[in-house]
Amino acid sequence: MTANQKVANTQVTLNETVEGKTTLTINQHYECSFLLEDFAEAQSIIDAASEYSEKTGYAIAEKMDTTVINEMTDNATYSAGAFGTALNDTTILVANRYLDEAKVPPTGRTFVVNPQGKQEMLAIDKYVRYDALGTGKAIVNGKIGTIYDIEVLMSHNIRTTAGTPTQNNNLLFHRDAVAVAVQKDITFESQRKPEYLGTLYVAQGLWGVKILRADHACVVKC
Repeated sequence: MTANQKVANTQVTLNETVEGKTTLTINQHYECSFLLEDFAEAQSIIDAASEYSEKTGYAIAEKMDTTVINEMTDNATYSAGAFGTALNDTTILVANRYLDEAKVPPTGRTFVVNPQGKQEMLAIDKYVRYDALGTGKAIVNGKIGTIYDIEVLMSHNIRTTAGTPTQNNNLLFHRDAVAVAVQKDITFESQRKPEYLGTLYVAQGLWGVKILRADHACVVKC
């Protein structure tokens, strides 16, 4: 929208709203299954069917998370830092500035790092010192929490490519950067398989991911 100067005794100037269309293809169909034979189930000291079914759900959810991360990593407008260089406060501030310059809302931003990124952030004094934060929680629980009004999370699904140096692609983004359409949420089903003297358990999910605002995301390298 454009703000127009109002002239006395004249009509207002209407904005002409033109909306675009974004196509989100639902093409991510994954399954995770296992066969539990009667012999193994009878001798198990745990509820194997329940335990393994829970793990299949985690596997599908992890795959969904990874597709979202890859979509932003591949399409983010900005990048900050350098591979092989430890995360530092300046790099994080630069990445945050990129989002500021793109007029990204200050609320709803998240910084997701891998285990190495978390380690390097915990080594930054101002993020953990009591005299800087008024709390020693980062040292006590190992969680960074919030910096510059940005929630910091750790994920093992951040894209990491082995090499010299290792390429860690952490992400600073706003929640509007990417859209996820889940057409079929994670579901579970089972079927008796007498030919195997066991039961087949299957979990599946169907979704699609699409970057909506590429300038709402920044890859932060380390």
